Amino acid sequence: MDSTSSIAISVGLFISFVVSVAYFYCEWLYGYWKRKNVPHKKASSLIYGSIKKLFKAEVSQGVFFKDIYDSFPGEPFVGFYEFQRPSLLVRDPEIVKKVMTENFNSFHKNGVYMNERENSFFSRNPFVLSGASWKEARSKLTQALTVNKLKFIPESVSKMYPSMKTFLDETEDNIEAYELGTNVTSGMAASWSWGIEDSGFSKTKSYVREIAKQVVELFVGTDFSMQLIHTNPWFTDLFRPSIVSDETDFFNDLTKKSLKMLIDTGNNSSPCILNSLRQTRLKAGQKDDELMKDEIIEDLSGVVAAFYFDAYETTARAMSFLLYSLAQYPDVQKRLRAEVTKLPKDQLTLDELHKLPYLEMVFSEVLRLYPPATFLRKKCTHNCELGGVKVEAGSHIVIPILALHMDGDIYPEPDDFVPERFSEENKNNRHPYAYIPFGSGPRMCPGMRFAISLIKVVTSLLLQDYEILPPKNEEFKPIRPSASGVLFVPDSPLKLHIVKLNK
Repeated sequence: MDSTSSIAISVGLFISFVVSVAYFYCEWLYGYWKRKNVPHKKASSLIYGSIKKLFKAEVSQGVFFKDIYDSFPGEPFVGFYEFQRPSLLVRDPEIVKKVMTENFNSFHKNGVYMNERENSFFSRNPFVLSGASWKEARSKLTQALTVNKLKFIPESVSKMYPSMKTFLDETEDNIEAYELGTNVTSGMAASWSWGIEDSGFSKTKSYVREIAKQVVELFVGTDFSMQLIHTNPWFTDLFRPSIVSDETDFFNDLTKKSLKMLIDTGNNSSPCILNSLRQTRLKAGQKDDELMKDEIIEDLSGVVAAFYFDAYETTARAMSFLLYSLAQYPDVQKRLRAEVTKLPKDQLTLDELHKLPYLEMVFSEVLRLYPPATFLRKKCTHNCELGGVKVEAGSHIVIPILALHMDGDIYPEPDDFVPERFSEENKNNRHPYAYIPFGSGPRMCPGMRFAISLIKVVTSLLLQDYEILPPKNEEFKPIRPSASGVLFVPDSPLKLHIVKLNK
């Protein structure tokens, strides 16, 4: 045998060895859930694991997780693989409760990564923070959104409503429901964040809103880099979203100017988030001059901007789904109008609005069918046990909100719009963690009460003056989720025709 043949044999044996090692390693790697006796979705790709369709943006994450959920009926949880990382999708509402409340110490961290070393307003968002940083940031928002503060929402809406009416009266064509929603939330969120007048119905271009649009499009879009970041934090530094850092100076400057205005005018009673944060610091012994320092401005800006973006996007989505559903179901709209008309239009209070049973049922059914956030991701920080299975620190847990809301065993005929599902009797007969549009437990959305209150006030005023109809001269399309990154985004615009009532 010559030397060439010997080399060829050696190379062949080496390649065979490498292939064998790689094969057995992959078998071991993707055998994680099998070794734990957990039902699981098998890895279909050596690279992508179980999420090839998700990685290629063929479906939204909410729909992807719903498909896994529906494929394993009766199971308390399902394992799957995000690239080479084993993750666990929870199906049982009782285990959802354990993750979100009872075992919160092991799952206090949301499985969303943001480089906290990066000096951006998003890196200071309570949703992405963890540990002491999260507690501090959330506490600031909670103190700024008390019941006593939220009672001013009807007054704030009443100031915006005339410009909204003018906009609707002058619009003869169809209106896109989400655009109408952002017209409301952009102005209201700016007012409640910084105390600035920034009406979404003004013809003057709003720079705050333009930035909000860009950030929202980035984080809910199907951009390749964002899909990587959503599934694996390792890619964050490689594909860092530049707009977040680029616009940080703008929000810091806006916060500084707004704070100076509050100080100069002696306005201590504004219900805006910035003033609430200011009053908290003043009570703690700080002086107004100290608050104008750059490091404090950056801290204040992070909390205020976090609220603004949460209020701007998810509230607008929920409002658009509600208005579109009312156009789709005229009998529901008629009954709801009869209920809200009983209240004095010029003296609306949140206490009275929150007592309206049908309004509560309709809004709850809308959020069941179209939850703005279709899933939640939690990261295990301490080894613990769930349903008899040991969950190691570092594991990711997925709470599939959309799938739970559309489970036919929990909600018969789940595709049907039935507000009566949320009567007191029906709610009491259902596991409370089978309905979690805002999450639950200590990390429940801090802006939940603001969003619900704002939407209820706007809807009650709107229904007393206008009829919400399907679009004229266009097909009335069902609401279907697009292949978007995180939030429930319709696959086509939701068009409406809104006309004055014949009183």
